[in-house]
Amino acid sequence: MPGRGADLATLRRDLAAGRIDPVYLVSGEEAFLKEEAARLIREAVLGSNGEAASWNLTTLEGGTCSLADVLDAARSLPMFASRRLVWVREAERIRESEPEALREYLEAPAPTACILLTAGTGKPDFRKAVFKALQRKARVLEFEPLKGAALTRWIQSRTRELGAEIDDEAASLLEMHAGPDLLRLDQELKKALDFVAPSNRITSEALSATLGAAAAGSIFEFAERAGTGQAEEAIRLLRGILSEGEEPPRLLFLLARHLRTLVLGHGLMQSGQRGRELAQALGIPPYPFLIDKVQKQIRAFPERAGEPALRLVLEADRALKSGSGKPPGVLERLVLDLERVIGESSGKRRATR
Repeated sequence: MPGRGADLATLRRDLAAGRIDPVYLVSGEEAFLKEEAARLIREAVLGSNGEAASWNLTTLEGGTCSLADVLDAARSLPMFASRRLVWVREAERIRESEPEALREYLEAPAPTACILLTAGTGKPDFRKAVFKALQRKARVLEFEPLKGAALTRWIQSRTRELGAEIDDEAASLLEMHAGPDLLRLDQELKKALDFVAPSNRITSEALSATLGAAAAGSIFEFAERAGTGQAEEAIRLLRGILSEGEEPPRLLFLLARHLRTLVLGHGLMQSGQRGRELAQALGIPPYPFLIDKVQKQIRAFPERAGEPALRLVLEADRALKSGSGKPPGVLERLVLDLERVIGESSGKRRATR
């Protein structure tokens, strides 16, 4: 049934129940989920017998194969197994010759074959006859980067799959540091589990150790201090983070994101949004401790400081890209200017530096 269950959980349930579609098209920007979908399909079709699997797997490259190559392979009988798998990588590059042959195959697919087409970094052009036919008759699975609550659920689910547990604060730290790159998140989870072994509980302390000082909570603490006008402490953190090798553009990006959260949060809270509703609108992990923390920061941030603060970030970004100043100096100047703007907007006088 084309288009059924474009999520990994549904695919996993169907395959476990023996419901294997004759043709799959797997695409999207989220590489980890695409690889996982391909693995599940491959194992469901070929089973665990390594020798039989090698006999019954045909791998083709979309840039060098034709539709005729794919269909000929699908019509070849499997050896010592009930099915064979024809796997076409970079399917978006497949040569569009004789699309009618594909349409005919999709009407009566070989019962002893499964065709798996996986797109690479490119995206299939569904205006082309080949992909129009696949969209109508194949099972199309499209995986895009996860955001908000979906990303939070994935971290919790993946942790359980690894036989572990993760604290809310640790999950939040991991998500803010590595999300939405699922491959990176998976690697960091496994690294943290190796670190806490034989325990299976991942804490924020463990993640801080495995992510590294510059990559962990100190980065977010820097953004929070700069966003509250605590220049002295923010600069102390900034220098430590830079000495650990963190890239200035990433620090500027995180600080800009934090300031945008504060600015946008003012309007949302004035309209009555709170709690999980606010977290969803802001795109932050929906953990209670984090929501409370962000709401307090929004209330403390002077609303009038929003526009000039974001203007300062834009100027710093231009300075970094143009090379008009040394990156550490650009960031320190930004922190001092933010302190001034926040102080003036809140009615507090700041000492001249």
